[in-house]
This record gives sequence, C-alpha cells and structure tokens, in this order.
Amino acid sequence: MPLPQLSQLIVGGYSGAMGDGSGIVTLRVGPQDVSTLGTLEIDSPSYLIRHPDRPLLYAVSEGDASTVAALRLTDHGPELINQVANSGTGACHLCFSPDGRFVITANYGSSSVSCFGLAEDGSLTEQTDLWLATGSGPDASRQSEPHPHQVVVDGDLILVPDLGTDRVHRLGIDAAGKISPAGDPIILPPGSGPRHLVVVDDQLVVACELSAEVWWGSRLGNGGEQGQVVPASGSDVDSRIYPSAIVADAASIFVANRGSDTVAAFQLSDGLVRPGIEITCGGAWPRDLIVTASHLWVANQNDGTVVAIARDDLAAGRIDGTINTPSPSCLIALSERVTA
Repeated sequence: MPLPQLSQLIVGGYSGAMGDGSGIVTLRVGPQDVSTLGTLEIDSPSYLIRHPDRPLLYAVSEGDASTVAALRLTDHGPELINQVANSGTGACHLCFSPDGRFVITANYGSSSVSCFGLAEDGSLTEQTDLWLATGSGPDASRQSEPHPHQVVVDGDLILVPDLGTDRVHRLGIDAAGKISPAGDPIILPPGSGPRHLVVVDDQLVVACELSAEVWWGSRLGNGGEQGQVVPASGSDVDSRIYPSAIVADAASIFVANRGSDTVAAFQLSDGLVRPGIEITCGGAWPRDLIVTASHLWVANQNDGTVVAIARDDLAAGRIDGTINTPSPSCLIALSERVTA
C-alpha cells in the first residue's frame, strides 16, 4: 500500500554533538514520493508540540544551553518567531499549561521544570519560574538525582514522570506562572525509571525505561502497591531494552522499545493492561512514535529513518514507507494545509 498523503511531516533531529541532524526538517509525503519543504536550523529539538487552535509550534532544545522556541506554521514548514533561554539544562519535553497561557518544559539534566509566558502573537516571553525536584533512586548510574523526563496536562495538573526518583510528580501552575506541588507524587516501583506516560480514562499508564516495564494504576491514587506491571517487550534479545515513547489511541496503547527495536501494542480494558502483538519498528533505536488513522510513524534515531507501519493489518507489521532523515528525535504529522 502507498504512503498516506501528508501535507507536512515535521521531524525534529538531534544536531551538533548529539546527532547528524540539522534541526527541524519538514517533508511533504505523497503516495509515490517524499519531498523536502524546508529546514529550520535549531539546536537538537528533542520535542515539538502544536498549538491546539492556532498555526503555531513550540520546540524545546536539549543540551547544556537549553532553549525554547516559538514557531509559526506555514505551507513551507515552521518559521522561527523567537527563541528564549531556559535556565534548566537537558530539556527534553514540553507542554502547554492547563489554561494555555504558559509553556512548561521538563529539564532532565538539571532536575527541574521550567515555565515560560506566552504573548498574544504566540511568541514566548520571559521564564516565569523554575521548580527543582529532589530525591534519588536505587540505580546508582541513572538515579543519583531527579530526572524529569516529560510534562503532561491532566485536568488542572501537570504530571511529571521523574526517571531519577521513580515518581510521577503532580504540579500546579498559578496565574503568574509559578510552579508548586499540587498533591502527593505517584510512587512507582524502585528502580523502574518512569520515562513517559499517557492518561486513559482513570488509568495512568507509564513506560518505565529502567525496568523495561509498563506500569499502570489509578490516576487519582498514589501508586505504591496499587500499581501493576507487565513487560514492555516480549522479545528475546541479548541487549537491554529501554522503552521510550508511549501513545494511546482509544483502547490501544503503543510503546516503542529501544534495544529490541520494536513497537508493542497493549489493550486497556476493565482496568487492566493486556499485552497484544509486538512488531519490528523497521529501524534502530525508536525514540518517538505517533499515530495517525492509517499508520504508526516511528522515529528511529540511530539509523536515521522514519518508518510508516500500516494499521489495517498491524500483526503483519507491514512497512509502507521508510524515509531517510538524520537522527530523528520527534514527529508531528499534518494532513491539512497550513495558512499562517
């Protein structure tokens, strides 16, 4: 089957010391070919988010000199509006605040979460706050300090999986953009290393990088003995497995597994996560995963490919297209044309 028509496939790629990419590459994907619309040079954009109502994107740049950028979507790809410094380091994820007035980043390297204001034109204003996590975990090499890895909106809260402390923090953002704890953290098993999560109904489902498991429990609870786990991958490989991206689509949950280089599908029903099929990701070290109506799109960081896996017969693992692009870190797919 040919590739689906996408007006834009926007790919963030690690650059400089972190990879061979050039920043943000925008591709037009058609049934017969893939063409490059443009490249925006931004240092190692590790994650991108799209504004829910306006033709805007926001990018976080990982590294010692982390930044956050506001981008305007055009029919030729994103254009830079402005870029501001982030006092946190190793920024790896971002989201909007629940009221849409701020952008929040998870800063893996500095054990922190940052908040930035948004102007009327969509540009970023000053950093309004920096919240510092505390604690550690049993894995001496990976958990000597906190490592916030993601920020996710859940109602009025920001949920923050912390790989370094085996917790999911619950944070609030006030009207001035100040960050504070908004409840007890959710406790995961020691050494699990929560990386990314999804909220499905009343369940919190977490990809745990260090234990190679999927953990789930009540989103309203505090974890502990209430949580349950299943292996993130059933593949028999010699290398260690590191779950990365996790996405939900209705009752289906998909997890990208680095090491086994697979995508595992799970079903959530009756409050239980049940393993389903597991298929190859078509490349090496799947870092990001997005879902469209017809395909799973996987960013394979180490071999520089983006792979489209058909969903009409997922068990067959049919790959409908492989796109070469250096060191891909994150993906956004747009089916419609964009008017700035």
